[in-house]
Amino acid sequence: MNDTRTDARGARATAANVVLRLLRYAAPFRTKLARVFVLALVGAAFELARPWPIKVVVDYALAGRPLPPWLAAVAGHLPGGAGARGLIAWSVVAALLTVVAAAAAGVWVRTVTMAVGQRMVLDLSRDVFARLQRLSLAFHGRHTVGDLMQRVGSDVFVIQAAVAGVVLPAVISLLTLVGMFVVLARLDVMLAWVAIAVVPLLGVVLAVYAKPMNAASAQQWKSQGALMAFVEQSLSAVRVIQGFAREKYVEEKLQDRARVLGDAYTRSTYVGTAYNQLTAVVTGGAAALLLGLGASRVLAGRLTLGDLLVFLSYLAALYGPVNTLSIAVGAAIAAAARARRVFDVLDAREEVPEASHPASLGRARGEVAFQSVTFGYAEAGTGGEPRPVLRRISFRASPGQITAIVGATGAGKSSLVALLSRLYDPWEGTVRVDGHDIRDLSLRSLRENVSLVLQDPYLFPISVADNIAFGRPGATRAEIVEAATVAHAHSFIERLPEGYDTVIGERGATLSGGERQRISIARAVLKDAPIIVFDEPTSALDAHTESLIFEALSGLMRDRTTFVISHRLSTIRRADQILALDEGRIVERGTHEALLERESVYARLYRHQHVAAL
Repeated sequence: MNDTRTDARGARATAANVVLRLLRYAAPFRTKLARVFVLALVGAAFELARPWPIKVVVDYALAGRPLPPWLAAVAGHLPGGAGARGLIAWSVVAALLTVVAAAAAGVWVRTVTMAVGQRMVLDLSRDVFARLQRLSLAFHGRHTVGDLMQRVGSDVFVIQAAVAGVVLPAVISLLTLVGMFVVLARLDVMLAWVAIAVVPLLGVVLAVYAKPMNAASAQQWKSQGALMAFVEQSLSAVRVIQGFAREKYVEEKLQDRARVLGDAYTRSTYVGTAYNQLTAVVTGGAAALLLGLGASRVLAGRLTLGDLLVFLSYLAALYGPVNTLSIAVGAAIAAAARARRVFDVLDAREEVPEASHPASLGRARGEVAFQSVTFGYAEAGTGGEPRPVLRRISFRASPGQITAIVGATGAGKSSLVALLSRLYDPWEGTVRVDGHDIRDLSLRSLRENVSLVLQDPYLFPISVADNIAFGRPGATRAEIVEAATVAHAHSFIERLPEGYDTVIGERGATLSGGERQRISIARAVLKDAPIIVFDEPTSALDAHTESLIFEALSGLMRDRTTFVISHRLSTIRRADQILALDEGRIVERGTHEALLERESVYARLYRHQHVAAL
């Protein structure tokens, strides 16, 4: 039992800490929230006033008891207020006014609270999205896109739930309880204490259910993230799924994940409902007990009938705030589970951190140096054990020089050039640009000096012109057309329905692989960076088109530092230096002719590819 209480206290404390952290996003709206809070208190005051017209009618208008001096003075100023009928009429008016005023206050409070909550959701989602944009590829490699979408698109609404469903209702309910206790104590102290004694009992219920509610809620949101991830992966791979006629298989897998989510929802609903119903049983039992005690005190002459009716009205209202408090605590625990998923992103360690006072590179000359660089990845499924893919890599590349990187699949070619843009950081050694350790440079200034052309180019569902100008948004249409011409993309773009204004499909699905690659090359050409990285840039192009493109690019590469990765060795024959990688090491370097004479790694690759071409 002690362990259960400790776990419950821990869950409550954690939930409280998480909610408090969420409330930092409420700071910019504190003035508006303060007004909401005041108006909510006014609404609560009207709720407290609702039973009193009943006492006026029963004790003073019907039973004929003399009015208290202050009430007699008020009634004397009202038309017909001195008589019993007038007193009844004005009591009805007062009852209606309190109901209408409380309802109006509630509507206004709810509307403004939700509006402010939406603003906070936007702020939180902006921060989470911005953080995701800055986190390294290593972080993104450990998380599925669908799960991250769930966090930035759905879990962020926890901030609205924290304000509208936890903090505001809890504070108002606490103050309402205090006000009700004060009023009840003036009527009958003993009954007031009996009524308030239900609160510790509800604390016991919470102690029992806090841990299972927290666990059930966490599992629910984790399962929902997993389902979203699977849906995103399936839609992204729809061409492969249809091509292999595996629709039924994927549907069954989706059903499995949906079943897990349904079970998690069922468990979460069961635990939450059991908690709410048990609190209702506790409060309902206390209400029945107080009804009997109150009636006996009327018979004993210690309470008037009007006092009893007021007491019973307050009693019915008393457990509303108590239930609201218990529900708010449960909501806080559920919100904490979602908020932790958001904070997992915001608190994620920056594996590619920017220096506290980074230098700006400006327009780089393009001198690149790798010095004893070792790098690897955490191996999935091995408890995070590191797996080196590059070992003590050292070389230099200068402006106007083409550096080709070759090797078998998995040799570390793409990993090597990824270090140049600080998509990852090396475990050991340094990468320098113009003599600067790139870890001392601002990420923005470094990456503005590098153009990337990838094997699987990503195109956005925007116009062709905007895709080409993605790395240089201020480019003119003439500059865009010129870049497309260099990339031999202009002719097919002109044939599109809207030419350069044609909006292409998701990930460029409405274009062929070769067309996507040529647009990607045009994008790199337009960026006009001093360092260019071609990572299998022409894998989807025929040899003739590839030759034309590289011929057109030769002028562009003349004054730039160029890196080329390609399995098609005919692409790199013109390179000034060729680095042959094997198991993460540079095993040989030199020109095409020099390496062929050595009869080593490069020569074997070239010979095998030449034979395969025959």
